[in-house]
Amino acid sequence: MKLDKLTKKELLDLAAAKKVAGRSKMSKDELIKALEPFFAEPAPAKDAEELQTRKAEQNVGYTYQEATGQPAKIKRDEYPIPPYYDKDTIAFMPVDPSKEYVYWEISDYTLNQFKSELKLSESRIVLKIFSSIDNYTTEAASVSVEKMGNWYFNIYAPDTILWSEIGLIDSNGGFHPILKSNKVLMPSDKVSDIVDQETWMTIGGNLDKLYELSGVGLKDLNSSVTINTEIAKHISQHMGSSGVLKDK
Repeated sequence: MKLDKLTKKELLDLAAAKKVAGRSKMSKDELIKALEPFFAEPAPAKDAEELQTRKAEQNVGYTYQEATGQPAKIKRDEYPIPPYYDKDTIAFMPVDPSKEYVYWEISDYTLNQFKSELKLSESRIVLKIFSSIDNYTTEAASVSVEKMGNWYFNIYAPDTILWSEIGLIDSNGGFHPILKSNKVLMPSDKVSDIVDQETWMTIGGNLDKLYELSGVGLKDLNSSVTINTEIAKHISQHMGSSGVLKDK
C-alpha cells in the first residue's frame, strides 16, 4: 500500500485501526512513518535465498539440513580401479583337478629391459604351464598373450605339481622366461586314502543282546515272522491295553 497517496484523514483512520498511540497529534509524514511497519512488503526471493545460504554456511558439518529436515547429501570421493598397476606379478591357482587359473602383469620397465638385454627386435609374449613328476619337468600348455591378463587352462593333472611361466619367444623359437609363479600341488580326483580313527557304532554285533533284553530267546525263534510276533506279544503283556492289541 502506498501510504503517501492517502489523505491525512485516511491515514488517521488507519492509525486508529492499528491503535497507533499519539496519532491525533501527528503530522501526515509522522503518520506515514508510524504506519510503514504494518504495511511493509515481504523480502524479495533473492534476499530469502541469501538468508538461507548464510544459515547453511553457519551450519556446515551438520548431518541434517535445518530447512527441510532431510539428510544432507555427502560428497564422496571416487576411487576407480585402475586398468593396470605396472607391477610385475604372476599367480597360478587350481580350480579343480582339471582346471587352472593364471593372472599376470609385466611392467613396461621389465619388458623393455629384457628386450634390450636379449637384443630382440621381434618377439612375442608367451604364457606356459609346466608340470613336474618325479623331478622330471614337462611343458603342459602354451599360449600367446599380452603383457597383462588372465587365462583359464583345462589340464587334467590330479596330484601333480604345476606352475606357470611368462616370457618372450625369439625369432628362433627360444623361450626366455621373465616371471615364474608359485608351484602348486593340484587337488586329487579321488577319495582320500587317509582314514580317521573315529569308531562308528554298528548294531550288528549287539543284535543278540537286544533280543535278550526284549525277553525273547533266539533259540526259540525260527523265522523273522516268529520273532516279530513274540516281541509284539511280550510288549503287549507289559503295556496292557495302552495302544497295543493283545493276541487272543
